[in-house]
Order: sequence, then C-alpha cells, then structure tokens
Amino acid sequence: MFRYTSILMIGLPLALSACTTLSREECSSGDWRKIGVQDGNDGRPAERFDRHVKACGRAGTAPDREQYLAGRQKGLATYCTSVRGYREGALGQKYYNVCPAQAEGQFQTGFRLGGRIYQLERQISDVSDAFFASSQGLKNKTISASERARLSQEQARLQADEARLNEELNRLRTQADAMVAAAR
Repeated sequence: MFRYTSILMIGLPLALSACTTLSREECSSGDWRKIGVQDGNDGRPAERFDRHVKACGRAGTAPDREQYLAGRQKGLATYCTSVRGYREGALGQKYYNVCPAQAEGQFQTGFRLGGRIYQLERQISDVSDAFFASSQGLKNKTISASERARLSQEQARLQADEARLNEELNRLRTQADAMVAAAR
C-alpha cells in the first residue's frame, strides 16, 4: 500500500502541473533555466517552449531559449531513469519520447514494467466489477436455472482469471521493487 501511495503522491502534482500554464509573474521573472528544469523533470517535449513563447508574448516578455533548453536537459537527467519510467508507466502517463539515446533504454524498461502493472490493475478491477455484476444477477430470485448455472460458471472463470492476474501482478511488483532497490 505504501508503494502505491508514494506513486500517487509523486504523480498527483505532476498530473496537476500538466494543466497549468505560465503565469504573468513566471514570464516576467525570466528564470528560463528553472522553467526548463521543471519541464524536463516533468518529461515535457521541447515544443513546450513554443507554448511558453505564446503565453509570455501576451505578457510582453521574450523567453530565453538557450537557458530554457539547458535547464530542460538538466531536468531530463532526473526524469529519464528506470525508476521514473516505472512511476510514469504505473500511473498510466503518456511518454513523449524525450529521453536522450543514452537514457532511453533504462527509462523504457521501467516505463514498460510500470505500464504492464497499470494494465494488470485495470484488468483486475474489470474482473472484480464483472464478478460483482454476476453476484448481483445471482441474487435475482426470478432467473432461470440455466441462467443461474451460467452466472455461477462465469464467477468461477472470473475467480480463476483474477487469481492468474494477481499472480502476474505480484511477480511484476517484485521485479519493480528490485529495480527500485537497485537504483538507490
């Protein structure tokens, strides 16, 4: 449970920052290196700078592209790790192919692992929902014997599916734990 709380605690601010644009104060401050670091740390594509240019043009300021890109590279060094890839994948985030070639492999390894865990958790949730629906159907006293038998068979199949999915999920979580521990 701690692991998932940690992922959410890290991911929630990242998700919320995706909705914000630069304020007039941020444009006026001119700390383009800092803005670049943040965008790199968030895994934003380089085209994000163009949105900043547009936002700050309305504020009457001109962004410093060189400072921004230098900061973004620094931020990408933090973002483009296997652990961060895992976190992004586990949260179901999109990856914008921003990592430099030397870091791409490690990021993708973590991202694929996290993405598979994310998918499994969704599948388990779907199976659980289907099991609940069949349970509700079995509570109906007016269903036919054949429908009751079908729902009971469906529940048995769903339980087997859930057990198989949970086994795979636990195996992948063990892999993820080892990857995170190795990165420390």
